[in-house]
Amino acid sequence: MNNFDALPLFPLDVVLYPDMPLPLHIFEPRYLEMVAYCRTHNMPFGVVLSPDRTLSDTQTLVSQVGTTARIQQMDEGEDGRLDIIVAGETRFRIAEISSEQPYTTARVAPFWEHMTDPLLLKAPFDMVTGLFRTYLKSLFALTHRTLSTLQLPLEPENLSYAIASVLQIPLSEKQKLLEMTTTESRLNCEIEILRREIDAQGCLQDIQNKRPECGPSVIEPVSVRDLNKLSSRN
Repeated sequence: MNNFDALPLFPLDVVLYPDMPLPLHIFEPRYLEMVAYCRTHNMPFGVVLSPDRTLSDTQTLVSQVGTTARIQQMDEGEDGRLDIIVAGETRFRIAEISSEQPYTTARVAPFWEHMTDPLLLKAPFDMVTGLFRTYLKSLFALTHRTLSTLQLPLEPENLSYAIASVLQIPLSEKQKLLEMTTTESRLNCEIEILRREIDAQGCLQDIQNKRPECGPSVIEPVSVRDLNKLSSRN
């Protein structure tokens, strides 16, 4: 069940994409209440990129576009805090925000990808797949790890979300990828980003070779287990 007239919102410093997993640690009372409400009514909440965790009006949001998140797994601690894993579902645009509840809700309008001729997706799909593997191998090398096997989504739209989810780029760029309405445009944008990031990684590798003590700390580690989860939603 989706209630797009009063969707609970969870402002975070993260961009969630459709079909992508996201682990969350819930401890604030208002968001514990929100999760309980969503479980009781079998409904998702909305993840929106925000500079802080408070929302009073639409101006506090970085963007008016977010993604619904459905709870897949939940573990409750003795102190009442929750560790949950959600999966992104549907993108939406915020129309109106309400603060009647302890947590913010919003009237939202869902939207989906515009259809693209599959023939037009083959070239960018093949290109971005190769670049992404190169990007990950370089990223792992910077943290003195080896990337052995990796299964990626075989469907272009899912692949575009998986790459956007993993890319270590500014949140503003991640948000831009979320808001794109065609898979072709997202894949082509990711091709340019990957080329840029691979070049930057080459520069970092040169620095690390000259000053080993400076290398590993400049890159946030990527989990192989999390990467392999990305291929499970083809």
